[in-house]
Amino acid sequence: MLFVTIFTLMLPKILTQSFVISELGVTQERKLQQHLRSISIKVLARGESIGSGVLLARQQQVYTVVTNAHVIQATSAPFQLQTHDGQVYAAALIAPPSGQNRDLSILRFQSNRRTYETAKLATTSPKIGDRVWSSGFPSDDGTEPVARRPSESATTDWGVDIVNAQITQLLPVAISGGYGIGFDGSIRKGMSGGPLIDQSGGLIGINGVHAQPLWDTPETLENGSIVSDTLQSQIDNASWAIPIEFVKSYARD
Repeated sequence: MLFVTIFTLMLPKILTQSFVISELGVTQERKLQQHLRSISIKVLARGESIGSGVLLARQQQVYTVVTNAHVIQATSAPFQLQTHDGQVYAAALIAPPSGQNRDLSILRFQSNRRTYETAKLATTSPKIGDRVWSSGFPSDDGTEPVARRPSESATTDWGVDIVNAQITQLLPVAISGGYGIGFDGSIRKGMSGGPLIDQSGGLIGINGVHAQPLWDTPETLENGSIVSDTLQSQIDNASWAIPIEFVKSYARD
């Protein structure tokens, strides 16, 4: 009887602790989503959305934005960048570092009146099974959204799509273009160039390849090797990001 009484007294405390932990999880999720909204950039060409980007750094009033090279190469200048507050800025395309051929491009814009949050780089290396979040601006190409797994969440705000995922692959040698982080989130066309962040909000990579691509060309690794059939199947069934280590060399002044 005494045990029942003690357990009864403890039960409200246990429930309260569980609620606090759950509430902390919800709060952290909201903070991560808000951070993604703040650092996500819509990349425009002649006023039309062509892809996504990340507010990578700021030096005084000049902001550096990273996106995918294939986003830029699909069209032509002039380029503009739209921030989360709806402002549109003229953007300058920065030449890539000599000898680099990864699927990355750098744009810069100047904002004299407004200050924007920039991405914080991850301080720990990603691991398989880590929970991650990606974002970008899906294009309205008439296709249906990709079906999402039950645990995957997505929210839309000013056109930005936020996807909850897990890392499934970390390649020791990157796929051609620099892709080395595979994850199971359903990014869509138009989200190329968007951020991939970890549970602490640190930027670990740049989106660029969605699962089940339309082309059927075997992938090659950066060392020139053609991937095995097993790895090719794994590549086709995952979305892919370029690790932040590769991005750093592109963003140097």
